Amino acid sequence: MSSISRRLGAGVAGIATAAAVVVLAAPQASATVDSITITGGDPHTINTEYTLTANLSGAGIGLLVYWTDNGNDLSGPKVPWPVGYSSITWKPTTAGRHLLTCSQGGSTKTIAITVVDPAIPGTPGGGTPGTPGGGSGGSGSSGSAGKALGGLLGGLSGSAGS
Repeated sequence: MSSISRRLGAGVAGIATAAAVVVLAAPQASATVDSITITGGDPHTINTEYTLTANLSGAGIGLLVYWTDNGNDLSGPKVPWPVGYSSITWKPTTAGRHLLTCSQGGSTKTIAITVVDPAIPGTPGGGTPGTPGGGSGGSGSSGSAGKALGGLLGGLSGSAGS
């Protein structure tokens, strides 16, 4: 009978230890990144500074905050200050899609930003105005004449070989 009491005592001690671990981990689980915003409007351009801001809430609101760009660390761990708020300056150096993520405890929030290089012709927001595919005021065949020609050519290619 004494071996049963030892086993029962060990089981109760194990359950108590597991409960203590759950209680200690609880604040991280209830940290929440509510939203992320970025200054500036579209398009975002390389070599321009922007401010990334996160609004935070939950019981773990004072936990360290981490910022990443496509998985690469932007700032190291930051203490949220004032409480419930985290902000960093971000200056993209490469064009393309950037996934900007803020993490606190077990909570993350990500926004997708497209960054353009205004010096590269043919990219949205880039190039010289008036050139096809670059800037604004470019020329192209997207008018009604272009659509009519496309419909005619499409009809001709559909009847070939009949």
